[in-house]
Amino acid sequence: MKAYYYPTLLSLVLLFWTACSKDKETNDTKITDSYLLSNISESPDLLLGSWNLLDDEDSNKSITSCQATNLHFLENNIFYLNYLDKRIKGKYEIIDSISVNLLNGSNIIGTATQIEIVEDEISLTLEIVDECTENFTGLRYFRIHQFIWEALNDYYLWQGEVPALNDSIKPVGSSRYNELIEPYPEPEAFFNSLKHQEDKYSLIRSDYVDLENSIRGIDATNGVKFVLSRYGTGQGILGVVTYILPESDAATKDIQRGDVFTGVDGQSLNLSNYQELLYNENLDYTLNMADLNNNVLSPNGKNVALTKTESFQINPIQVSKIIESGGIKVGYLIYNQFAQGFDNDLNEVFANFKANQVNEVIIDLRYNGGGLTRSALNLAGMITGQFNDQTFVKYLWNKKLMDVFNAKPIEYASWLGENFTNQLADGTAINSLNLNKVYVITSGRSASSSELLINGLAPYINVIQVGENTYGKNVGGLAALYDYIDNNGTKNPDHTYAIYCMSFFSANSEDFYEYSDGLVPQEELRLAEDMTNLGILGESSDPLLALALSHINADASRFKIKEPDFPLEKTIEDPHFLRDLMITSDINLPLIQLE
Repeated sequence: MKAYYYPTLLSLVLLFWTACSKDKETNDTKITDSYLLSNISESPDLLLGSWNLLDDEDSNKSITSCQATNLHFLENNIFYLNYLDKRIKGKYEIIDSISVNLLNGSNIIGTATQIEIVEDEISLTLEIVDECTENFTGLRYFRIHQFIWEALNDYYLWQGEVPALNDSIKPVGSSRYNELIEPYPEPEAFFNSLKHQEDKYSLIRSDYVDLENSIRGIDATNGVKFVLSRYGTGQGILGVVTYILPESDAATKDIQRGDVFTGVDGQSLNLSNYQELLYNENLDYTLNMADLNNNVLSPNGKNVALTKTESFQINPIQVSKIIESGGIKVGYLIYNQFAQGFDNDLNEVFANFKANQVNEVIIDLRYNGGGLTRSALNLAGMITGQFNDQTFVKYLWNKKLMDVFNAKPIEYASWLGENFTNQLADGTAINSLNLNKVYVITSGRSASSSELLINGLAPYINVIQVGENTYGKNVGGLAALYDYIDNNGTKNPDHTYAIYCMSFFSANSEDFYEYSDGLVPQEELRLAEDMTNLGILGESSDPLLALALSHINADASRFKIKEPDFPLEKTIEDPHFLRDLMITSDINLPLIQLE
């Protein structure tokens, strides 16, 4: 029997499975044992997981109905609740052995009380302030687990090396499968239990809208882009502003590239608190700024209050200009994400370069953590143009998928790789410069599709890398794997989980993909950014741009370049950077047929 998987995203038809639960005992001894099992203050893990809720038949019918259908507790004290046609997210706090508060920020918006958990059954009273109160019973929900297992069993790059994903395991009614899921009632924990030890990138999201928005470059942001770094010998962290997004809140404030901060809302940043202070759900925070003088970092008393704009559309084209240098016209572009929806804007940049007959091009990817492979492919076509239909990238999948693809290489050509193209997805002709050489500025924040661009071009033209080693992400996957419930692409209405799992190695036309330690500039063009001398992006005061221009002019004396006094090092992989480490595809891929 064949299972059918539809274009680009996973199509899984799932069977509903729930564990059979034992009838509750009614004697006094069992009630006592049940209460002890339900002591959530002593055993908070009892709560974890997704609970499908039903109205308690014994519930007081005069109570205002909440119409709740699902309550999900995550291990980081986050909850999701579906009720009254709403889906809300917040934090929860356990207040006693049978009760939790539901919070939005610091405000209590509701409670769950009289909580009793016996095996995979729950009963509770749910109250949402000023809205509703109702008693519920529920069952732990494992359909998400089946979606996770089946997605990884088919698409995971390391499927053959993870015993728990062996094809002999059946996800419905199998005792081996039941043993796999029993220790992990929370979907996130189950997903992580199936990951290969070498996998640093695969992730699961409980709300696929967040994942989709990150692919499109949509985020809640105040406009300050920064790099975090450890300093001193302790746990302290500092932030260095790398650039400010135009038209953001920060663009109206007294903060700029090169500024340093060491605290948020009066609390000093350290390894334990930086994620909560900088990446929480709050839209407002104040950065506490500092100065670095004579190797001493000290607060300067300056505080910058910032407000995030929700659903802010970030334009990845930070700077594009033509620089006249020693009689040479240099096209310069700093591109910060291969985001969906900006390929036409990128094409206009190259139309300007072409019209002005630039002699050289510098692509600045020092802050580009990745994005869509299609955008990287289009950019490669803009830089070149003379290699149309030749191989740009090859995808090396797990053995099970490679056997299918190699058996029908024409039918599955787009799964096996992508070729240089001379037009965008909408048919617009690409403005190609037909270059045989390109300069690329990189850092340890250049990852994924940034590395794909460099590696894909390297067999064809001279790619001159300036700056630091890239990050080293040579693996990728489809943009998202959804839980489809039919062959028409209908997403499961009972949850909003999606998976981004590593599914292939990215190799160039010469089959090279072993750059997990990063792509390396030649020795004379290696230079780290100096946090005390960042310069202005797009100007020769920027040491990395100056180094590239000196190489173009073959005259280093024209530009002042010195080794950094305080190089940006010991950088921390913050959540937003890790989220953006995606090699993804939005191309409509053909049907896969697996035995």
